[in-house]
Amino acid sequence: MSLRALIIHPDDNVANLIGAGSKGESVQCTIEGQTKTTKIALLDDIPANHKFARVDIKAGAPIIKYGLSIGRASRGIKAGQYVHVHNIESNRGRGDLKNA
Repeated sequence: MSLRALIIHPDDNVANLIGAGSKGESVQCTIEGQTKTTKIALLDDIPANHKFARVDIKAGAPIIKYGLSIGRASRGIKAGQYVHVHNIESNRGRGDLKNA
């Protein structure tokens, strides 16, 4: 079975893996509502239904999911790397940020 991932919005810089993936595996990515797909090689083991970068993301850049910023990269993230609390800082539900 080939690995698949869903990109919710065309502006998203992360994709949601469907199932779990292992470093080195190729993932077929589909943007919701479109037929075109792309392939990305995973650079990390990724738990089921978690996010990975679909493009290189610079440190400090927004993490875009659902077409909205859900946080900022706390370090550079390469396409195919696991995106989670170890390399992003959430901007949701924080009392220390204005309009968060």
